[in-house]
Amino acid sequence: MEFLTAAIVLGVFAFIVSLGAIIGWFEDLESDTGSQSNPNSQVQLAPQMGVRHRIYNKAISGEPISNGLWGATAGTVFTVLWYSFQVHPLIALAVASSFTTLVHISLAVSSHLGRTASVNIFKQPLYLDVVTSHLPLIASHGFIVSTALVALAYIFYNVFFSLEGLLGYPMPIPFLSFLLGIMAGAVGSSTGDIHYGAERQFQHFPFGEGVPSKNFGQITTKAEVGWRTSIDVTYFCAKYGGPMAGFCYALILLVDNLRLLIGNFTVILLSLITGLIILAALIGFNRYLEVWARKKFGPYA
Repeated sequence: MEFLTAAIVLGVFAFIVSLGAIIGWFEDLESDTGSQSNPNSQVQLAPQMGVRHRIYNKAISGEPISNGLWGATAGTVFTVLWYSFQVHPLIALAVASSFTTLVHISLAVSSHLGRTASVNIFKQPLYLDVVTSHLPLIASHGFIVSTALVALAYIFYNVFFSLEGLLGYPMPIPFLSFLLGIMAGAVGSSTGDIHYGAERQFQHFPFGEGVPSKNFGQITTKAEVGWRTSIDVTYFCAKYGGPMAGFCYALILLVDNLRLLIGNFTVILLSLITGLIILAALIGFNRYLEVWARKKFGPYA
């Protein structure tokens, strides 16, 4: 029986990590499509610096807050359908994510139109073809993220009670999906967009120097063929930035739940010690990568 329990726990554990990879991956690509995160302030500033562009510009907040909103919205609708109306979880999940996608699209359109109108005085045009071409990508990526967030929250909520607390958390699904959404946005902003979204939009400047204040707003407007749009950025980030963000999110779920498993199978103190060891190892590895990058690519300006 103990072997069977361990096998089930490990199987659920693997599924949780896989969902985490999907969340991080598609969250980062959604933010690249809408210029949601770090590069967005530069996109907003560009027309004021005389740089007109065809980049989608939809940020209404930082990635953590917006993804927390999608998670909380989908989690709330899902809980009402599943718990109150006894709708099958798969159907409730699809309906909740579809409703959240409609909210997402509404805010994506209004924020882009509003931001573009606000810089009209600097002769920034509103390209309707940019709106229509980017919305399907924003909607599809957002739908996947919302679905995976609520699915992960549902698993965490249920396995906590069915597996005697070995995995999961005793929190309501809307709150869990809200926290998971905030974490997804933080990972996409810190891991995906900084390294690839921002680099793509400022690739005519030397690698590693960041964006000096004298270059604020001077984004790259030309793609391989014609004018650049956020789809070019998304295509570029799909190769490296998106998978890296997914790997980071999955790694967080992996090491944290591994820490919980070790503590629950043995003693709680061992869980704390394991967490400290993992934290120290990550800090050391991060420092090694920073020093290596500085030596290989030259000093930062």
